[in-house]
Amino acid sequence: MPEEIIPESQLVAKAIQGDKTALADIVAQNERLVYNTALRLLADPKEAECVLQETFLKVFQALPEFKAQSSLSTWIYRIATNYALMRIRSRKKAPSSIDDVESQVSSSSLENFNRSVGNNPLRAVMNVELRDAMEKAIAELPAKFRSVFVLKDIEGYSLKEIADMLALSLAAVKSNLHRARLFLRDRLAEFAEHEVLKY
Repeated sequence: MPEEIIPESQLVAKAIQGDKTALADIVAQNERLVYNTALRLLADPKEAECVLQETFLKVFQALPEFKAQSSLSTWIYRIATNYALMRIRSRKKAPSSIDDVESQVSSSSLENFNRSVGNNPLRAVMNVELRDAMEKAIAELPAKFRSVFVLKDIEGYSLKEIADMLALSLAAVKSNLHRARLFLRDRLAEFAEHEVLKY
């Protein structure tokens, strides 16, 4: 028989009472995405592991305060994202800024990028070099842009969920996402132009 799925409210109630199985279930259901999100935000496995541990320590301490105004997973990822962003903020600021990123992106670069990926999206996704270039470019994004891009385009959260998780207005989320995408397209333009010549 399939294992019975415990409703979230019951799982939280049991965890608050100290039920070790319930606590383990909460970790098992959420640890992978917490770690992956932290890794993409921080680009450092050791730091991502630290965020994973910090997140669940905080989750277990704060569970009695969980009001179920959002799903448990959204609440957990908000905590994880906050810990990751705190670590990013503690690093030295990068000397370059992309506040004017829109002006740095040439229309021909965007056109070449879109044509390269558009010709064969599957090939582009499967291409190891492109994937590596994308990961490197994501790591170069300033924290406020990287967090929104990772949560929306990689983790698949809605704009409203991201606004809730990062305590931002919907307009700020949309703006940061737009800038992140333009920045990444600019960083990948050279690679895309190379692909156009190959195919």
